[in-house]
Amino acid sequence: MRLTVYTDYALRVMMYLAVKHKSGELSTIDDIVAAYKISRAHVAKIVYDLGVNGMIVTVRGRMGGIKLACAPEDISIGAIVRSTEKDFAVVECHDANALVDCAILPFCNLKSGFKRAIDAFLSELDQMTLAASIKSMSSAAGALGLAGVQPVKVALPKSRAKSADTAPAPKRRVAAPLKRAAKKTAAK
Repeated sequence: MRLTVYTDYALRVMMYLAVKHKSGELSTIDDIVAAYKISRAHVAKIVYDLGVNGMIVTVRGRMGGIKLACAPEDISIGAIVRSTEKDFAVVECHDANALVDCAILPFCNLKSGFKRAIDAFLSELDQMTLAASIKSMSSAAGALGLAGVQPVKVALPKSRAKSADTAPAPKRRVAAPLKRAAKKTAAK
């Protein structure tokens, strides 16, 4: 089984945010694109989807950016993979929407074997946290060009500080800033 490039990039985005998590700093799509040298369009879509799935928090505005929604120790790799991979059908006959013309299908026991294998694969990924997926945070920071990242205390704006004590911050969407950026680029 091979994971999609989309999942690969989503894992990279999450690992980047994990490295910066303790600093409290927000990251931008451009930061991630520069660190990994991957397509901005792909990263923008991934960031949007991760935000919709509640894995990251997005903040709009000039000083906005993205960060993990919770600590890297609380996010499993299995959860990330499940949110990005939509098809775990190993062979065609596992796809509920496929019309399969196989003479042995009624007598085939591979389907249950493959299902157990996928379940074991995902179970193993559930055991690994995002934090555990990085051998050394400081070495990873250096490799990503973040060697100067130091933990800092970030004060929330007064309007958010009150609500942060009583309820989790609402999910923020990143689509609007991306559209504005596209319009500015098109206008040039």
